[in-house]
This record gives sequence, C-alpha cells and structure tokens, in this order.
Amino acid sequence: MNHLNIANNKNLDHLVYHNDRILDVSDVNIAPTLAGVLYGWGLFTTLRIYDGRVFAFEHHWERLLKSSEKARVPLSIAVDAMKRGLRDLVAANAVKQGRARITILKGEAGSWRGASAREADVLIFTASDAARPPAPLALTVSPYRVLSSGPLTGIKRTAMIENLLAYDEARVRSFDEAVLLNERGEMVGATAANLFWAQGDELFTPSLATGAIAGITRRFVYDIAARARLHLVEGSFPTQRLLDAREVFLTSTTREIAIVASYDVKQYAPREANIARVIQRRFRELTRDAKMLL
Repeated sequence: MNHLNIANNKNLDHLVYHNDRILDVSDVNIAPTLAGVLYGWGLFTTLRIYDGRVFAFEHHWERLLKSSEKARVPLSIAVDAMKRGLRDLVAANAVKQGRARITILKGEAGSWRGASAREADVLIFTASDAARPPAPLALTVSPYRVLSSGPLTGIKRTAMIENLLAYDEARVRSFDEAVLLNERGEMVGATAANLFWAQGDELFTPSLATGAIAGITRRFVYDIAARARLHLVEGSFPTQRLLDAREVFLTSTTREIAIVASYDVKQYAPREANIARVIQRRFRELTRDAKMLL
C-alpha cells in the first residue's frame, strides 16, 4: 500500500510520535485509506509546553475522551502511554517553550479500505515557540456561519474547514482573527479561540449552546473569575455587545489570554483592559503550578 509522508512542514520539530514510536518526521508514513485522511474523520487537541513540561494534560485528556465517544473515534491509546509519549517527545525535541498537538485519525471506514488493521492512528507533533509579548489583536466579523447543533458541534475535529476559511478571509482583509456567528446570528467565538468581553464590572462569553467549543483556557478563565469574584455571564449575544464592550479578549492554548485592540471600526484601549490583565496575571501563575504540569 502507498503511504502519505508528512515531512517538509517547517512548523514541526524534527521528531514526531506516531502510534508507539518516535520517528524523524521524514520517516512518518500514514495510510491514505484511513478515514482520518479520506474524510477528515479525526480529533485533535493542542497543549502548551512551559519549561519543558506539558500544561493541563488531564483537562485535555478528559475532553478527548468525551469527543471520542461523540465522534466515534477510538483513542486506541491508554492514558499512561499518551503521557509517556508526550514526555518522551518533548524531551527528544528539547522543547522548553512551545506547543504539542495530539491528533487522532480514525482507521479505515467506508468503501475505501486497504490493509490497515488499526482502529486509529495517534500522532503527536511539537513546535518550539520563541517567547514574545502578545500584541493586541484586530477582530472582524466573519461572513461564514457555523451550526449551533449537530453531532459534532463543539468538538475539536480535524475537518474544521469553515473555521480555516473564515480565518483566511479575515487575514486577507488584514485582520488577526474573525468572530464567528451561528445560524441565528449569535456570537460563537473566534475561528480558533473563545471570546470574552467586559461591560461594567461583568464578564461575558458565548455559551456552549451557541456552538462554542469548550476550550481548556476558557475553563481556566471561569475558575479565575470565580476566585477573583468576577461575575461571569454566559449566554447568546449579538455582535452589538462587542460594540458596547469596554474590553475584549480571546482565549486559547496558542494565544493564552490575548487582548483585542479593535473590532472592525470599534477601537478599544488595551492599556485599560484591567479585567483581562488580572486574568492574564493569574493564568501565568497557574502555568507555574507544578500540579498542572506533566
């Protein structure tokens, strides 16, 4: 059987975990008849690496388990083996600050079948990120819509083409990110991040019922807000709420807590984003908590 080669990706570190082995990226081959390749039937999650240790693994694993059941993608790897694979790969690539992505590709399904007997392929990549201060972001609204209901709503899956189209469309117009709306015109989040904003002393975010993904960093913001006695409201909101907001920020594994400078013609004052800065500071404290690091 022919195989697909994943080499020549400049964003990847030199070594990759594939199933139960660490290989040079040029030696990783994936069967083209996998449903994860043919149909994009797969799951993923991205984890942060701080000082050579993986952050919040247990939360990511918990979400993968839930997504695995809903999307019918078997993880085909035990939690201890996943932990070991992550640790070994981070050490082998000598990653101090960066990211790791776990991708689960469903095995063969449908009419195209080859010789693969695996229920799923497990891939882990890492990428080293140079430390740099986050720049305030420019947001726009996307012309593309997402559905608020469906069997895969809210799941981080490998076939998120609508999000990629929306991101590319925003970048073409010189924006950093785009706000996605659902079929009812309610804000869902950004293409690769959750969305928060402040009005008065209250913090707001779209609920999961809008189609938003239950982001891991979003989860930490809830915990931080509760400890800081911030009133956090989730619900269904129109884009007008961003025009009325005092400050706006995005949350994701990659961006962490990213302050927004503008939403289309609306300008914010990033230096006055007091709530976002409190959350930024307390989130950084969490990233140094040994209990949260693998």
